[in-house]
Amino acid sequence: MVYQSIKLLPIKHLPKILGIAAALASALVVQSVQAQTRTHEGWYQVEMIVVARKDDAGQEHWPSNIKLRYPGDWVELKDPTAAEANTADINAPAAVDLTKEAFYLLPASERQLNVQAQKLQRSARFEVLFHNAWRQVITNKKSSKAIIINGGQSFGQHQTLEGSIRLSVATYLELQTNLWLAQFDVNVGQEITQPWPEIPVRPNLTTTAISNLSLDSDVELEQALANENTQWSNGGFDANTNAAAPETDNFVTRQIILLQQERDMRSNEVHYIDHPALNVIIQVTPYPPVATAPAATAQ
Repeated sequence: MVYQSIKLLPIKHLPKILGIAAALASALVVQSVQAQTRTHEGWYQVEMIVVARKDDAGQEHWPSNIKLRYPGDWVELKDPTAAEANTADINAPAAVDLTKEAFYLLPASERQLNVQAQKLQRSARFEVLFHNAWRQVITNKKSSKAIIINGGQSFGQHQTLEGSIRLSVATYLELQTNLWLAQFDVNVGQEITQPWPEIPVRPNLTTTAISNLSLDSDVELEQALANENTQWSNGGFDANTNAAAPETDNFVTRQIILLQQERDMRSNEVHYIDHPALNVIIQVTPYPPVATAPAATAQ
């Protein structure tokens, strides 16, 4: 049997070899992290449904020592039709290109959860407060922005559903919810038995004159009549003067339910946040980069 001799390197070369190996390992780690970042950070289409349970009926005792706030680094979901309406030249190209612009509401035809939303709307147990889809770049948590969310019936400066969410990505997608469900009563001077914190006004709130409101709900009608009766009793009613926009003082807070959670998610999957009073259904789907967006979508 013939044995081949193995030539061993002198031990003095060992530190150099170990240094090269360590450099190669470090480079592989950096490449892996960069590849992971390129894979997860980027454009996504987000669709979210928020529903309230109608059968809660005060069965839970919700804490009132809560803090409600909007983050300073917020963005709002914008209506593309409003931007187009502000375009002076009707022959000019569309004001908003939904394949390139972030945080614009998508038309219902581009949503993927319409069937689920319709089932919830037909159910006597749930009330759909928010259902919208939009596109955005999802980044790491430090660079992410809080998205203002609101929906449901209006009560002066507030709505039934308000708050914000934040989407970020690391190893997984992450959703942070900062949403509250508020219930109001018309202020007729009743005694307040449980003090609730002051609800902050949405940073993107725009006021609307009461003459433009369509008092199509019992609560709005009752509130308008209460204003009118108050003006009559104070002797300051003028039938030729439009009433002012309803203020928050016209309502008292009956209850506030806060939903603050963090949830890891996977893209393309429908995720469901269960809660006794407020439920969230969300799906985050990778969206092709603008340069390779399908022609049909661009049109």
